[in-house]
Amino acid sequence: MKKLLMGSLIAATALAGCGVDASTQVKDTSYDGTYLKIGVIGEQPDLQEKNVKFSTLSFEELEDTNQISSQFDAVFITKDNLKQADEEKYVKVYRKLDVPTFFLETTKGFLPFVSEDLTYTNASELEHSYASGYLQGKKDRYRYWEYGLNNDQKNDQIIKDVYSQIFKTVAEVKE
Repeated sequence: MKKLLMGSLIAATALAGCGVDASTQVKDTSYDGTYLKIGVIGEQPDLQEKNVKFSTLSFEELEDTNQISSQFDAVFITKDNLKQADEEKYVKVYRKLDVPTFFLETTKGFLPFVSEDLTYTNASELEHSYASGYLQGKKDRYRYWEYGLNNDQKNDQIIKDVYSQIFKTVAEVKE
């Protein structure tokens, strides 16, 4: 009887450890906050968000920081444009913008884009990085945001969750 009881306790304990870990699940999240206008350099994200409007931008247009800051709530720069985004002439552009700039699918954070002495090629890889945001404040103050993928898994739902987090950040900055 003791063996049966002991065996049952061990089995129950082992089964209690089985199941889906809540931290690995991603809820179906959609952004439902305030209306956002986002300028995108590169391909626009394939998202159907009712409160987010994407508009295509060029690097040339980005240089008109007053126009961009008044027209958009944020700027996204996609993976295929990160090398050009790293050109030294854009450091001053990112610093002059009054809206955050998000570097999408960067594995190196925001520093290569806003530092004159650091290039994207020479910057260290960051673990768990998928997107980075930057907004220059007054004088030497700035704000930044880092977003990673849940459990470093890349699928449509997890990427959509990252975008929802970014949209929430943009809305908070906008307020």
